[in-house]
Amino acid sequence: MIALHDASVRLGKVQALSGFTGTFPAGVVTALIGGDGAGKSTLLRALAGRVRVTPAQSIAVNDRREIGYQPADAGVWRNLSVNENIEFVSRVYGLRGSRTRARADELLRRAGLDHARNRVAGRLSGGMRQKLGFVLATLHQPGLVLLDEPTTGVDPVSRGELWTLIAGAAADGAAVVFATTYLDEAERAAQLFLLGDGKLLASGAPDDVIAHAPGRIWRAPTRSESSVEERMLWQSPHAWRRGTTAYLWTPDPHLPAPAGFEPDTPDLENTSIALLLEEEDTHEKRQPTAKKSVDADHTDPRRDVTTETPARTSSAILVQASDVERRYGAFAALRGVSLDVAPGEIVGLLGGNGAGKTTLMRIILGLEKPSAGTCSLFGEEPSLETRRRIGYVAQGLGLYPSLSAIENLHFAASVQGVPVSARAAEFAHGLGDAPVAKLPLGAQRVLAYYAASQHDPDLLILDEPTSGMDALTRARLWKDLRETAERGIGILVTTHYMQEAAQCDRLVILTAGEVSASGTAQEITAKHTSLVIRTDHWDQAFRLLRNEGLPVLLDGRAVRLPGITRAEATAVLTPIAGKVHISESNSTLEEAMMLATVQEKAAPPEGASSLP
Repeated sequence: MIALHDASVRLGKVQALSGFTGTFPAGVVTALIGGDGAGKSTLLRALAGRVRVTPAQSIAVNDRREIGYQPADAGVWRNLSVNENIEFVSRVYGLRGSRTRARADELLRRAGLDHARNRVAGRLSGGMRQKLGFVLATLHQPGLVLLDEPTTGVDPVSRGELWTLIAGAAADGAAVVFATTYLDEAERAAQLFLLGDGKLLASGAPDDVIAHAPGRIWRAPTRSESSVEERMLWQSPHAWRRGTTAYLWTPDPHLPAPAGFEPDTPDLENTSIALLLEEEDTHEKRQPTAKKSVDADHTDPRRDVTTETPARTSSAILVQASDVERRYGAFAALRGVSLDVAPGEIVGLLGGNGAGKTTLMRIILGLEKPSAGTCSLFGEEPSLETRRRIGYVAQGLGLYPSLSAIENLHFAASVQGVPVSARAAEFAHGLGDAPVAKLPLGAQRVLAYYAASQHDPDLLILDEPTSGMDALTRARLWKDLRETAERGIGILVTTHYMQEAAQCDRLVILTAGEVSASGTAQEITAKHTSLVIRTDHWDQAFRLLRNEGLPVLLDGRAVRLPGITRAEATAVLTPIAGKVHISESNSTLEEAMMLATVQEKAAPPEGASSLP
């Protein structure tokens, strides 16, 4: 058993971890959740023996040579090939002989990297680098596997493959601890720890954490005909939105239902928001004179909701891409892609690495021209003039790291020819005068959003806008996006977070340069099914299915098989002693994307080729 008891870590003047207590059993996947700066990486480094923990006897790790550690940057040597990375790590651990070569071959095969052995790691996609990092961290078969956000920013297909590797390590007997900001992933773990500002806010199995959510969570549909009183409640700092549903948290669970609201059955996302709100309220009570930042309250709950900025009335399509193709020599990055964005609509653009998302966005922005097909922006060919009506947040954020938050806003406003908005300025002043490079990633992303939207654009294009954010900050940004869309502004979002994708009005999924699915999240998932397998011997079931090359995923102590028939699963699971329960359910959005990719690989279009 690996354990920490009342452990604290101080990094300079920052208390990075405060009094953490928890155990990490063998054969169990444990998730550490929270936003950037919550303490997840510090806890992993404490378990790895890379930071000083006080008191010294608070940590109990059996043997540090039995630790496999993957940092957030994947931990690969980018100037070495995949084979050279394997050889280097093998020498570090003194691994030699045919047994080591066989294990390396098996791990690379499971990671889908056996075809890329001679490729330099720096030229791999982000998902492939993370999978190689996992292979390097587990090559010596450690008893404790520590993974620092291995799936953040990784496309859903690669993330599913990584999860198969993670679950496989646990099935083989290792204690696996991974950090993540994706709460749909955390729900798959057998246990989780929610961190905030270095403190433990909740722990236990996901269902137990949800069952002990503080206060009460209420829900109500966000109808245009709702009363002013209801709409006022939606503007509370304790309220958030998911799609067309408003949620409200009240600290006292015994209060009567607010006007128009009914009790909600929370999931892990809403439970995490409630826990973070409770911690925020507690912090404000301890510091009553502290100025609340706009990040903690995007809107004034007392404002007159009947006098908001009037909605835009134009119904003209903002983006219209029709049968777009883009070729680079013999390689087709896009093949007949069509997409449109209407005023007041949030469209999600999904797809794996290399699917064509970035190429399509560059064509929409007018930075590239299609090889065939057409793309119009506000009814005309994309140009510098049409780009002035766009607010764009790139994945790299587009901030100047040496400037402060308010200096970044002033620069962006001067380019756009507008004054800095009052709300953006208040948020920036709350971040202080430190260079942006020293701010948490979540704060940087909110700042980039303000910088891109303060000129009141007609269209927002956001590339991974919430990556690295905690559940509360993410919910508040999406609340703002929903209110923005309701004013008639169109929004095009790319995301790898499936719960976030489900908030979009429509989704367009790209696979190998083609539209493999489109519609609402419910429409897309309804076309696919997955088997759910429950048995007392989940680890044996997982190994049997994995060894057959089936797309197996872990969900707590259950195993999920997307796109597999009951007969196929039953035949493989015959060796298991005891009862095996097999049921069928709709596939998740991530599983639907995995199935689309598998089908694409099984039947590649004529003339298609892959990048070298």
